[in-house]
Amino acid sequence: MGVEVDIELPTLKELKVAFKSLPSNIAAKHMTAALGRAINVPYKRLKKNTPRGPTGNLKKAVKKKTKKYVRDGAGVALVGFAKPPRGTAVEDRKDNELGYHAHFLEKGTKKRQTKGRLASSFKARGPFSIVRRKNGKLVTKPKPPKGFIKGTSSGQQVDLGSMPVGGKSGKPPLQTTFSEVKSELSREMQLQLAASVEKAIMELAGKFRTTGRK
Repeated sequence: MGVEVDIELPTLKELKVAFKSLPSNIAAKHMTAALGRAINVPYKRLKKNTPRGPTGNLKKAVKKKTKKYVRDGAGVALVGFAKPPRGTAVEDRKDNELGYHAHFLEKGTKKRQTKGRLASSFKARGPFSIVRRKNGKLVTKPKPPKGFIKGTSSGQQVDLGSMPVGGKSGKPPLQTTFSEVKSELSREMQLQLAASVEKAIMELAGKFRTTGRK
């Protein structure tokens, strides 16, 4: 015969009050750590919900990040797609920071055309070469989508097509993930923040004990 134990956790509002009662440096440290553990839930789900395209760059770009604000006694945790820092040279871009096109998949695009008669991957992905095969066909090296060029006759524009919201699946990764894990994330945040308040209090108590011995 099993025994069910229902533990009532403090609400997020109550936990916020508890953290505010702590010294800001200790509160920031433990809140940030707690949120960092809690966002494993959406992080893993976003990895699953992100489709693997021809390059796999978007799936590699799924990242989680935490930042603490000691002055405010707070911390934040983020999950999303990483893109290269502003001003990063093409050759210095990392494979796991090429999520700059995530918003196309998330929001979809209208039908797009170039302003000129050429479209290529040069600006986004760096130099490539054009080679002629034995059959006379011109191809790029590396192959598309890492290297591509598309042109049209003079005075015309290259049709780049459009992308529906969510791509082929019709499910935008970020919106879908948040919808799927919303309740689970809330529960996990309560668990982790409640545990972190206890750890913060123990750390604070330890500091007082150490001070008292001197």
